[in-house]
Amino acid sequence: MIRLQRILKYEFWPFWLFYVPGYINWARLAILARYTTYFTTTNPMMNNSGAFNVSKFDYLSKLPKEWIPMSVKITAAIDSKSLISVLNENKLFFPLIVKPDRGERGKGVQLVSSLKALKKIIHASPYDELLLQSYCSYPNEAGILYYRYPNETSGRISSITTKEFSVVTGDGSSTWGKLIEGNVRLKHRLKTLKERHADCWDCQSVNEEQKLVEPIGSHNLGTKFMNGQHLGSQQLTAYIDHWADQLPGFYYGRFDIKYTTWEALLTGKEFKIIEINGVNAEPAHIYDPNHTIAKAYRDIFSHMKIIHQISLQNRSLGIAPKRLKPFLTELIQTATQ
Repeated sequence: MIRLQRILKYEFWPFWLFYVPGYINWARLAILARYTTYFTTTNPMMNNSGAFNVSKFDYLSKLPKEWIPMSVKITAAIDSKSLISVLNENKLFFPLIVKPDRGERGKGVQLVSSLKALKKIIHASPYDELLLQSYCSYPNEAGILYYRYPNETSGRISSITTKEFSVVTGDGSSTWGKLIEGNVRLKHRLKTLKERHADCWDCQSVNEEQKLVEPIGSHNLGTKFMNGQHLGSQQLTAYIDHWADQLPGFYYGRFDIKYTTWEALLTGKEFKIIEINGVNAEPAHIYDPNHTIAKAYRDIFSHMKIIHQISLQNRSLGIAPKRLKPFLTELIQTATQ
């Protein structure tokens, strides 16, 4: 039954399969732009405009420190003594988040609770550079997709996605492992989750007790995405304009944030920007279970059109797209590392 659900619901389809119509639309837009890599002019501040191989640390470090979690970039070759020094000097305490500095779609993002576990992750990492971040315990997370045309001083919010973390509720009879196995959003990650929750996997669950299975707010990792378009307002747009003003050369992307309440966020309090994505940012509200596939493709195509329009404006200002050969070379190197 779970397998059938994952086949029938497009939100669980592999990325490459779901985006086949998007690739066709990209080809159409490339012909109109007369340049295959037209989109690389959209965000001049980002490598490849944020399509891939972008340093999270580079743009997060441009924001006021109070807006972001404490973030430090390290190399995977760091020795134990240097690692401890980095943690102490930057007052990074466990638990903390470790993620690839140039990763995508939640790959390699983990919550780490001890120095021993951190060392193990770093040693096994296929990435050369990693980002250590203090763990933000604010209970809510959202993705806000924003764009601004180069000839305008104010932008627009085109998508708001709220997130529901992977939680299972005990029934008093099943083991925690059985409850996790029965969750359609977690079925594809059972091996990893069984290792992570080995201490309670075979334990009988407590009736109505809730267990947080995955604290990382990524759809690929099992988080439920919901349409939060009703939360948009002029006040929020003005506030996101202020965020974008800190990033000259940023015209399209998604701010992933954690916050206490929406009301506090609107007043600039109790929030953290944990990540910013560029042209690879999806209008993630399309993964709401109540969204239809027709509306999902409509929303994807409309955002591809926005990227195309911004890229054309930036080209008219003298910003040149990355040439195809170096773009493909970098893409292949990134995909095979």
